[in-house]
Amino acid sequence: MKRSNLFIFVIIALVAITLFNFLTVGESTEDYKERILTERKDKNGFMLSSTSPFTDEGKADFKGLHYFDIDKSYQVTARIDLLENKQPIFIPSNTGEQLKYIPFAKAFFELKDKSFEVLLYQNWEEKNPNKLSFMFADETSARSTYGGGRYIDVMYRNTNSVIIDFNEAYNPYCHYNPEFSCPLPPAENMLDIAIEAGEKLFEVMDEK
Repeated sequence: MKRSNLFIFVIIALVAITLFNFLTVGESTEDYKERILTERKDKNGFMLSSTSPFTDEGKADFKGLHYFDIDKSYQVTARIDLLENKQPIFIPSNTGEQLKYIPFAKAFFELKDKSFEVLLYQNWEEKNPNKLSFMFADETSARSTYGGGRYIDVMYRNTNSVIIDFNEAYNPYCHYNPEFSCPLPPAENMLDIAIEAGEKLFEVMDEK
């Protein structure tokens, strides 16, 4: 390879690495909050779409979902240990149905000076092999958040850690429509902490 071509290759590689680091690690607090707000706005739009879990009556009364304030301290990096036995299991749902999931990894993280160990799963019907499900309940459940727990989508990047962002915690469809069957959080994912981040109860209306 000519020296000039090698130089160009090195520059391109450095730019690519810099861009990757910026997008994955270097997000400023302001950009982070703007992204979360945009995601929440987009979800409000989705809730009025043809694929929404709402009935037509529910859409007519819809005025927006309800969330805790964005707090970046609830975005944690978790170390993961992949499970050797990834045999599918059945998780009970709110309707008594048994839903098929694959236990994928144990995740370890610290939040508010507490240490946690939880389980991450793959949905048997999920087409993206890198998308994991974290179903959890906490001390806000059945109070300011849905009693059946909340979910977070976690992306696995073939590394020994993942990002778990509780600001992106969302309610399962069964909270909006009882005709949906939603898996209940396993005992391992019952957190002895109030996660005041992410989506609140839908019935809780904003007070003015």
